[in-house]
Amino acid sequence: MQPTDKFRTDLDQALKRSRTPSGVLKSESLRDFFFRHFPKVADETKAALFASFLEAWPRSPERATTWLSGVGSILLMDYDGTPFSPEEWADIREAFVIAQDELDLELLSYAMSLVVDHGAL
Repeated sequence: MQPTDKFRTDLDQALKRSRTPSGVLKSESLRDFFFRHFPKVADETKAALFASFLEAWPRSPERATTWLSGVGSILLMDYDGTPFSPEEWADIREAFVIAQDELDLELLSYAMSLVVDHGAL
């Protein structure tokens, strides 16, 4: 199993555990999962990305989940082609710029190359 596939599987399980029977998202549990899954990524970057996910969740939980899965593929440096809007690419860019001095240079270069390729720089 590829790391991106494993992340998707783990994300699906974490989402199931993070939802109450009435469908309410327990965001702290999911946030902990996201932060633990990417220990080498700066906390500021993870916090910004997760905040974007939480902002999108009420509008469309399915789309927000797809977005977070796509972001995970970027963090794993194995972008899966998730279609992001220009605004979403801008959010991703900002999340990486926030902690650029604390990020692995290879990951930062990878993410910013994707941002540039998608016209969000």
